[in-house]
Amino acid sequence: MAVTTSGEGVRRSRRRGEALLRAIYAAVLDELAESGYRGLTMEAVAARAGTGKAPLYRRWHTKDDLILDTVRHGLPTGSTPAYSGDIRADILGLLRQLAAALSGPVGGAMRALLGETHRHPALFDGLDAAVFKPQGRELRTLLDAAAAAGKIRPEVVGSHVAHVGHEMLMFRFLAEGAPVPDSTIVAILDDLVMPLLSTPAGAEGRSPR
Repeated sequence: MAVTTSGEGVRRSRRRGEALLRAIYAAVLDELAESGYRGLTMEAVAARAGTGKAPLYRRWHTKDDLILDTVRHGLPTGSTPAYSGDIRADILGLLRQLAAALSGPVGGAMRALLGETHRHPALFDGLDAAVFKPQGRELRTLLDAAAAAGKIRPEVVGSHVAHVGHEMLMFRFLAEGAPVPDSTIVAILDDLVMPLLSTPAGAEGRSPR
């Protein structure tokens, strides 16, 4: 994308606050789709969003900060889910939320970024902090409650086993693209996740689909 800047940049609007923030996030996703991670510049994002570079640099010191904040905003992270008493339904809800987000523009951004992590290890560290660890904390909140209620094995709560569902969903997304079929999400949950989480006696069992 050709960009012409002067002084503080090209201002096409007087958007501020949430309206400007939405425009910036949308511009980042569009630039990633067009130019990829290496081609994205703060100047191009500012021009596409109709603002100058100064507002971007006041909030984000580097393009990585801006990109990671955009991805974090577009994915279902940062909430604190309440345990419903049915851990299968709760995990299914998390997986469906993630799959829905990956089906939109942020999914394309994730593919572009993950394809660059071998060249830029710090980018993976940023994704881990901005996306993967928050998702893990949300899941941990549910699993802690389910373990306290005797619905799952408590020893799996802090183990890698707890993340199998999210990791398998991400693998299918990267390997086959979006949308990940809901039947695949349910199969991941019922064939992999729930057997690994279940108490030895299978106390919870499966809920109706």
